[in-house]
Amino acid sequence: MRVPRRTLAIVAAVLGAAGLLVAVAVFVVRQQSEAAVVVGLLVAVVGLLGAMLLGREALVRAAHGRQARYGLNALLATAALLGILILINVGVFQNPKSWDLTEDRQYSLTPETIGALVALNADVRLIGFYSQERADSRESLRPLLQQYQEESGGRVSVEFIDPREQPFVAQEYGVARDASLVVAIGTASEVTSIASEQEITGAIIRLAHPGSRAVYFLTGHGERDPQGSDELGYDQLRQALEAKNYTVQDLSLLITPQVPEGALAVVVAGPTATLSTSEVEALGIYLENGGGLVVLEDPLPGMADDPLAAFLASQWGLGLRPDLVVDLSSSMPLSAIAASYAIHPVTDKLQSLATYFPTSRSLTVAPSAEGTTRTELVLTGSNSWGETDLEGMGQETSIEFNDGADTPGPLIVGATAEDSVKGARLVVIGDSDFGSNAIFFDLGNGDLLVNSIDWAAGQEALISLTAKETTQRFVTPPSRQVLALVFVMGVIAIPGLFLILGLTTWWGRRAKA
Repeated sequence: MRVPRRTLAIVAAVLGAAGLLVAVAVFVVRQQSEAAVVVGLLVAVVGLLGAMLLGREALVRAAHGRQARYGLNALLATAALLGILILINVGVFQNPKSWDLTEDRQYSLTPETIGALVALNADVRLIGFYSQERADSRESLRPLLQQYQEESGGRVSVEFIDPREQPFVAQEYGVARDASLVVAIGTASEVTSIASEQEITGAIIRLAHPGSRAVYFLTGHGERDPQGSDELGYDQLRQALEAKNYTVQDLSLLITPQVPEGALAVVVAGPTATLSTSEVEALGIYLENGGGLVVLEDPLPGMADDPLAAFLASQWGLGLRPDLVVDLSSSMPLSAIAASYAIHPVTDKLQSLATYFPTSRSLTVAPSAEGTTRTELVLTGSNSWGETDLEGMGQETSIEFNDGADTPGPLIVGATAEDSVKGARLVVIGDSDFGSNAIFFDLGNGDLLVNSIDWAAGQEALISLTAKETTQRFVTPPSRQVLALVFVMGVIAIPGLFLILGLTTWWGRRAKA
């Protein structure tokens, strides 16, 4: 039985169309050319060519008819329209532009940031390290980064990398956390603690104007080792500081009895022996010259005669109590939990993050005086107290509040002092365990310590961005009379008018008929 050529042409056309659909579907799903895509395209080409050869007579007849001319004109018009749309989309994609139509310009970069971008003389890369689990955070950040890209005149590029798929790239840039943003200029880079405009712009300015940014860790008294990779070491802190373009160095005031010139901050991290009077004097001279000091002192028995503690209390009004904070709000009572923070650059970005301090001591803070501002930075809850019986450390079951001897909460665990005349800054926290490698990344512990060093070093913000103020709008609800009028006009009067007009028109036409 002979099959008609017209039937064969239809079968070939169907096979060709099916092959094309399969090739397109596989490519869209897989995002790459596979064997199925190639086979599908071959079937599409062979099928469509076969249909054209088998049905050539019908094609010739159709080409000379009026419908063919109309079809050809419609096809050309459709192709022209698609071509115009493609050109418009290509132009928009290559030259992105957005408009902020909000009254207060809430979605625009500040003038200071735009000025910093205009002054760039090197290309800046903004690299977001976000895994698939943090896709929502990545997409919420993208509009801000696109603003940097648009305002920089091509100087800023943006890319996103999955740190789990490319761990070596994340390690190269010093990224230790998911959802981190790296600002890179040339071979220098910095990891921002929070992907905000102030952090990004500050990092760009620091990298565009490189200089010595040295932070020194005091040694010689059993302090935490910034090179130590064990649970008690501060290796994670060192890596976080180096990722922010700091240079971390050791300092022994026993060998060199003065703080090196150019030191942005000195960190005294958990000494197990007291500093000598000469060392404390060297730190005092450093602060007199506008330096920054971060002191982390644990509660240790037998350190009543502590020259550093005496200096902090007498010269700066920040006293270290000889006690141990017990916090019954914590699942581990000897690990005090921060119940509240002060409004301060160190803690402004930690308001939604808790911090906790294993075996900490409390502080006393004198009122601010002329030229010196003191802040109660971190406080525990009211269900805590300062235990004065330090011999009971580690024996939680035997510790109980002793009225008259112990200090009831809330207690101050961290405090700051700033001399606005000399420019000196001081941060004192009654614990050093919270910054150790074992719990550095727990909750906001690491952020609190890095922020403290940033602030003491004067690096928390190189510029002050113009604050965005939101205009508050209030809707005054209409009175009952106005609501009644709206109801009558909208539900009765206007619909009734249209109904009357419709009936009048209908009656007029019926009368004429």
